[in-house]
Amino acid sequence: MHTLPISFKRNALTFLLTAFFSSIFIAGCYDEKDASDRDNSNRVGNRNLSNGIILFIGDGMGEAHRQAATYWRGDTLIMDEMPTHGYSQTYSADSDVTDSAAAATAIATGFKTNNGFIGMDENLNVLSTILEEAQTRGMSTGLITNVQMAHATPAAFAAHVENRDMMTEIAEQILASGVDVLLGGGEDDFIPLSENGCYTQNGHRTDGRNLLNEAIDLGYTYVCEESTFNDVDPSVTRRLIGLFADEGMPRPYSPTLEEMTHKAIDILSKNPNGFFLVIEGGQIDWASHSNHAENVISDVIDLDEALAVAMAYAADKSDALIIVTADHETGGMSVDLNSSGLPDEDGPFFMPDGTPFYINWSTTGHTNADVPTTAQGLLSESLVGVNENTYIYDVMLKKIGH
Repeated sequence: MHTLPISFKRNALTFLLTAFFSSIFIAGCYDEKDASDRDNSNRVGNRNLSNGIILFIGDGMGEAHRQAATYWRGDTLIMDEMPTHGYSQTYSADSDVTDSAAAATAIATGFKTNNGFIGMDENLNVLSTILEEAQTRGMSTGLITNVQMAHATPAAFAAHVENRDMMTEIAEQILASGVDVLLGGGEDDFIPLSENGCYTQNGHRTDGRNLLNEAIDLGYTYVCEESTFNDVDPSVTRRLIGLFADEGMPRPYSPTLEEMTHKAIDILSKNPNGFFLVIEGGQIDWASHSNHAENVISDVIDLDEALAVAMAYAADKSDALIIVTADHETGGMSVDLNSSGLPDEDGPFFMPDGTPFYINWSTTGHTNADVPTTAQGLLSESLVGVNENTYIYDVMLKKIGH
């Protein structure tokens, strides 16, 4: 494996220690005066921190994925009813076709990078993420996914490694980063080989560390099943980690993205400085790699139902910014009301009124297609048109005040 230069190691340690200690301070006390005293010269008014940002990422979700879910449900998706409509270009620094690591890093940091890199530029320099920027402004933060918490997309917001496969190292960095709410799968990356935690498989860690025990010592509430998750009282919970599978969460998801989003917002929104929350529909990508249309449709609808929770929260909060995008398109998916006659065509599927539709695939991999980006709230109009995926970071950074 490539050996990191000493300068990178020093920079990475500085980022992690800074995020760790600042997050401990924030967990103990929200200093409203400190937030109000910060330089507001580049902000839009003085309100940018008040409600924060909720970012939805449908991993692999292209335009056809949204269309198929719309047909299936027989009604427009909430994400397609948002007032701002645009597209994001997804290529990475070293490839016309990105992977999730490079694409999520572009969204999280504003820099294109090489496929496989997490939170670093193409020269292996550590990049500050929008989540880390939010923490420095006293905001609470959260990451939600239905794949592993240390998987590429959530990792890009809270970790810095040269290879997305370094998942036990990513898990360690995510915990050290002090993210307030962590909900998803991937328990095995947090526990040692000698333990199996709440689930059947033994852990992946070779260093003997049980990061979940360490999280509890740091003040996190830890849950690993829906019943204990449901019992978590947001009014008295400041930090929460919930891992609901050895690896990716099994279908049907329990808890759902909708339920996890609701709990996270209830916890994070207590911070008067606002919050930054990422919700990933990670298995849209997995289903698309398998060309499994029904699971794709189900997962897009799951993400849309989670979005409904965020929209309800933001209904009376004009400062909140909600963005729905994708890291890339997967599968080269197409949707048509007429059969193509191809032997590997999926369908017919049926709309609620009985109208059939059909789905075809051009690949089991990623494509370079532009992906839809829709949004509402303060500065959302900036995302109209076709933009680089890095521009999403620019808009979010402006929202919280650079």
